[in-house]
Amino acid sequence: MVGEKTAQAMKTAIEMEKSGHRFFTEASNKVKHEVGRKLFARLAAEEIDHMRTFEKIFNEVSGGADWKEAMKVIQPRKPVPYFDEARKEFKAGDLSVELDYLKKALDLERNAMQFFEKAIEEAENAEAKEIFRRIRDEEQGHYDLIQSEIDSINGTGFWFDVNEFYMDGKF
Repeated sequence: MVGEKTAQAMKTAIEMEKSGHRFFTEASNKVKHEVGRKLFARLAAEEIDHMRTFEKIFNEVSGGADWKEAMKVIQPRKPVPYFDEARKEFKAGDLSVELDYLKKALDLERNAMQFFEKAIEEAENAEAKEIFRRIRDEEQGHYDLIQSEIDSINGTGFWFDVNEFYMDGKF
């Protein structure tokens, strides 16, 4: 059976994933750069996969009980504005809008990783710890992907942690 802390964390996580899906979908519709659109569309799809993962784990650890009904009475620890609040900050525009979305997404992914790290520590059973660990690792992958896109747009010389050129003039 799912403990109260784990159930609260999962409910909060599901709300985060829904909010993230809305944020990334909006970003994919507003940015003009094709790579950015594809990146945000991919991240939106992965948020849906995360929600499905949480539903699956709930079904497994609740022993077939109707976990959706049980979740209705559990409140997340605090409101989860993460991505929804961030969406209010942006207007459609040029590449600078894409950078703004990317930078905000980077912060939001960092917050998500911190949330899942705490959920791992507080989970009452090994199955829940493992699912939170897996999602945290996927959020780390999102973070790395977003950072790589920022580095590429800014021309910092790195793309996926590989030097594209050397800053000291040596090749």
